[in-house]
Amino acid sequence: MSDINIVVCSEETEYKVVTKNKLVSDEFDIIGYCGFDKDAKVRIQGFVPDVVVFALDSADIDEEFLSFIENLDLSSSGCSAVILTDSVSVDLVNSAAQYGIRRVVDVEVAAQDFCNSLKKIVTSERKFSQKINVERKLRSYIYAFFSGKGGVGKTTISTNLAISLASRGKKTLLIDLDLQFGDADMALDLNPTETIVDIARDSSGISIDNLTTCCVTHSSGLSVLSSPSSPEMAEYVQSSHVKAILDTARNYFEYIIVDCGCNLTDPVITALESSDTIFMVNDVNILSLKRAKLCQNVLTQINQEDKLKIIINKKVKKNNVKLTDYENVLGQDIYATFSSDLKTINDSLNSGQPTILYKPRSVFSKEMEAFTDKIILEREGKEALKASNTKKKKGFMKK
Repeated sequence: MSDINIVVCSEETEYKVVTKNKLVSDEFDIIGYCGFDKDAKVRIQGFVPDVVVFALDSADIDEEFLSFIENLDLSSSGCSAVILTDSVSVDLVNSAAQYGIRRVVDVEVAAQDFCNSLKKIVTSERKFSQKINVERKLRSYIYAFFSGKGGVGKTTISTNLAISLASRGKKTLLIDLDLQFGDADMALDLNPTETIVDIARDSSGISIDNLTTCCVTHSSGLSVLSSPSSPEMAEYVQSSHVKAILDTARNYFEYIIVDCGCNLTDPVITALESSDTIFMVNDVNILSLKRAKLCQNVLTQINQEDKLKIIINKKVKKNNVKLTDYENVLGQDIYATFSSDLKTINDSLNSGQPTILYKPRSVFSKEMEAFTDKIILEREGKEALKASNTKKKKGFMKK
């Protein structure tokens, strides 16, 4: 059985911790948390879990709460609902079953028994979904690009990755979260009439319609949500806006690329916490290495270190600081490297074209294609990678 993705729905920190501690098998992966508010449905649908565990006191499980679960309509996407509570009765189990809850489990259950129950539920649900041809939606992934130092090529890498994914037929969104000095739109020669500020200030709230309206579309098919047009407007974008944008986007886009600023502001921290992977981009010098270690320490403090992957940009053969220095200091292998190709990069930026389209045969472009291959392979598998490369070739032939 492939990994089982879990979303924990609870208002109590204690219940969240208890649920996490019971998932002792490596087969389980908690991919998100949410509460019982009106935004829960959007958040859960965006995560596309196998199981949602609703953890709460039995006294709070009434018809209104059971109707809340029913209205989530989890079964339509092949997802199962499980309640974890402090007191289980026959009446509660029967009532829950009427609302589509697969199982009600006592909070005192042994961890291994809890895991075994979830495995049986997921196995049964997957078999049933195959019989009635329920197509499982691929879970959206958020990749946040961050660095503690400016000028390392973070925007260059994130914009080129976004274009590379879009050119392969992937529904991709690029969010420029460098709220004061973002320039992803300029790097792609785009002229947005609306930015992230417009959706944040929209009185009707953040919806997929508002999001797509505020995005500008690149010729590759990439959707871009641009940073504010001037630095002083950054204050209009709060953490709550970033969270709502990402939760909403998960239901519509396969890949979400977030180009974060170099400062750990509240909106950036929210983006890092909401992401599935954090790519920390560095160039090869002692200052960048020092900043990388400081950033790693901060990510550890906010419990995000497990998401961290290291990218080295502007790699040169002869340098006093080695790639192994990064691996030794940071305690992990480097995920990807990009060679120093400043002339090609600068020429592409000045032309308003991403490098992979401006000079597809350049060293950087080949490295970017390999980087994209690696991401798709890890997330979707060999068949999806093969199909994406076919779409890419057809796209280039049309051009």
